Amino acid sequence: MKIFYVTNVRFPTEKAHGWQIAKMCDAFAALGHNVTLVVPDRITPIKEDARSYYQLTQEFEIKKLKIWDALDVRWIPRLPAFLLTEWSFKRAVKKWMYSVGEGDALVITRDQFLAKQLVRPGWKVIFEAHDISPRFFWLHRKLARCTDLLVASNEWKKNEILKRWGKDLKGKVIALQNGIELKPYLEMPTKEDARRTLEWEKEKKVALYTGHLYDWKGVYVLADASKELPLGSEVVMLGGTPEDAKRMREYVEKNDLNKIRLVAHVPHKDVLTYLAAADCLVIPNTAKSWNSLYTTSPIKLWEYLAARRPVVASDLPSLRESVTDEEVFFVKPDDPRALAQGIERACTDDGGRVENGWKRAQSQTWQARAKKIVEAVL
Repeated sequence: MKIFYVTNVRFPTEKAHGWQIAKMCDAFAALGHNVTLVVPDRITPIKEDARSYYQLTQEFEIKKLKIWDALDVRWIPRLPAFLLTEWSFKRAVKKWMYSVGEGDALVITRDQFLAKQLVRPGWKVIFEAHDISPRFFWLHRKLARCTDLLVASNEWKKNEILKRWGKDLKGKVIALQNGIELKPYLEMPTKEDARRTLEWEKEKKVALYTGHLYDWKGVYVLADASKELPLGSEVVMLGGTPEDAKRMREYVEKNDLNKIRLVAHVPHKDVLTYLAAADCLVIPNTAKSWNSLYTTSPIKLWEYLAARRPVVASDLPSLRESVTDEEVFFVKPDDPRALAQGIERACTDDGGRVENGWKRAQSQTWQARAKKIVEAVL
């Protein structure tokens, strides 16, 4: 089957959606499909090629369409810049579609503004519903009519879509969480080797957070929790944009948080060394955000479980949907003391959670997810 993944994202990107897109294309190709990823030719700070950066195992075409990247023009306000860039990409996609010719294909997008344009004879349109705000439902009801399949990244989103758009759907919405590629996690270094590579102290207890330093991800709660940890403990925060890292650094200095270590974004293949070196891994999401409470389906959860380290997570519906107390240590969200206590427990005795989490991760591969999407639409 010919598969086109068409979406308006900067590629490669350090953000998690880029990883998800790349791994899904890789998974479709591994299943024997002819895959083309179609993205705008936008400026990216990542100099490494996509195949190396995302550790891709399969060959598939990456088609970059020439557009006007207004988001790279600093004097244009963010919303107008986005709309101009989206308009430019839609024009480029229309021209590209004429060049493709006729024939059957699956076409996948995460772009709700683009989905209607992708409807044409012989094409089945699949919309990946990831970031859903309350405005999504009334702004984009046409998605229910113009797509052949909606893939929600958790059950809450599926149920909410059915509740809001039920009459228009006719059974064409499924819930599939994000996934994991297991092979790299079978080749991780030992904790001792990883710590030698990173030059970390052998005896220090390290709680690691990886990802962006957005407030809704609870990173400031984690920073405050570091004050409650005993001597000989450290919280490492790995990632974040330069702007967000600067804000966090200022917060750490202002509040004299001397058990925090900030590490700049590194390629994903190097993240494995940090995961291996840690004593526990943390998902401290806040309960004060709609996205955090309900819509997020964090890839890092599966990466943490696959890394076979104890996981401490905020007790939220979005995370409870994926795992239970048998796999992770759940703690009260937005409570630094509770989070610190969870970290201490996790570093002392995992209670069998590491093994249970590893078993859970093994069923959550990208290829399994890709296969279910194809089966659902054909």
